[in-house]
Amino acid sequence: MLDWRQAEAYVQGRDRFVKKPGLARMRQLMHRLGDPQDRLRCIHIAGTNGKGSTTVMTAGILQAAGYRVGMNISPYVLEFRERFQVNGQMISRQELAQLVTEIKRVCDEMEAAGDYVTAFEITTAVAFCWFARQDLDFVCLEVGLGGRFDATNVIKEPLCCAITSISLDHTKILGDTVEQIAAEKCGILKLGRPVVCYPDQPAEALQTICAQAAAQDCPLVLPDMADIQVHKSDLLGNDIAYRGQQLRIPFGGAHQIKNAAVVLAVIEQLRQQDFEIPPAAVQQGLAAARFPARLEVLGQKPLVVLDGAHNLSGAQALCRAVEAAQLPPGGRRIAVMGMLNDKDAAGIAALAGPLFDEILLVDIHNSRAVNSDQLAAVFAGHCRQVSSWHQLDRAVQAAFERSGADDLLVFCGSLYLASEVRSLLVARQKK
Repeated sequence: MLDWRQAEAYVQGRDRFVKKPGLARMRQLMHRLGDPQDRLRCIHIAGTNGKGSTTVMTAGILQAAGYRVGMNISPYVLEFRERFQVNGQMISRQELAQLVTEIKRVCDEMEAAGDYVTAFEITTAVAFCWFARQDLDFVCLEVGLGGRFDATNVIKEPLCCAITSISLDHTKILGDTVEQIAAEKCGILKLGRPVVCYPDQPAEALQTICAQAAAQDCPLVLPDMADIQVHKSDLLGNDIAYRGQQLRIPFGGAHQIKNAAVVLAVIEQLRQQDFEIPPAAVQQGLAAARFPARLEVLGQKPLVVLDGAHNLSGAQALCRAVEAAQLPPGGRRIAVMGMLNDKDAAGIAALAGPLFDEILLVDIHNSRAVNSDQLAAVFAGHCRQVSSWHQLDRAVQAAFERSGADDLLVFCGSLYLASEVRSLLVARQKK
């Protein structure tokens, strides 16, 4: 049997993609494992941005209502086991090692027959197998990429689907128009099952979602933002009233209010299916929700924020939150950024560059990362002060040395950067 380190290394050492997309390979894998996904009651969540936050908030409310809830999210920020949680507790290392060992045997047999199983397919198989052994009431299931051919899409009949904000991302795989990407996301829709749609979709995405929902005879729910009154919205979170009920969303940025609107509509759909979810559970579950690297505040004076925004739409949401932040007179905005090579660096530079007084570009330890010198050249025409750093710890040190108590210090650009830098920021906070 593999130990947990070997198990993680095995999964993460697999290829991310294969030349021929499709679900036949994943269906074969799950069938050989006993089709555990068929024994789960799932809420299936797809989208370009916000699907992780939506998944976490939904799971939090259901847990507060007294249910036993599995949650499958991707990617992870701190450690691989974050992907697999039951009521906020990660899978144990022993369970992970055991499941990967079981699944590896099947993968070896399939590979011998010419079917290569990818890293995400194995990861999803681990989730399904573990959840099926946990006596769960619900599983909140986040799509990895796209929807139609995503490994999570082997489930047959979700309780409810949700489509979060859609924009251009992963265009080489999903298509280079919003309509094409929306169609891929809608691949998770199942005949007759309700789907909740983000309330501020681009018109072309919404048109595609409406058409796909009609074709599948899916009741389509569009949250009414008139049901929500915003009392306060800043980097520290959002205070709202929803149909008269006071709610606290612990994630910063006004976009999280719209994500919460999706969550609240999903909860209403579950109530209509006779699941008991009292208002107090909504209040408690939302307030207790936690998700690293989503406008996460990790320090005060200077105000330190960590965000995993990595595409243009995510950067727009981050920049709106940063711009809305009320700093004391003389307060500066400083960013530490790193990016992968499949992202719109020029677009993000044009958007974020003028907003910050200084930007430190850093290398990320990832084969797809853009060199910090190249990034600095892209950002130089948009920000008054730009520098490149090849060592993250030195960039972090320099950023704090250059910032004062009244400043805002933002670490952003990639979830991979967030994974690397968060431990450094937490360590500084504890000093």
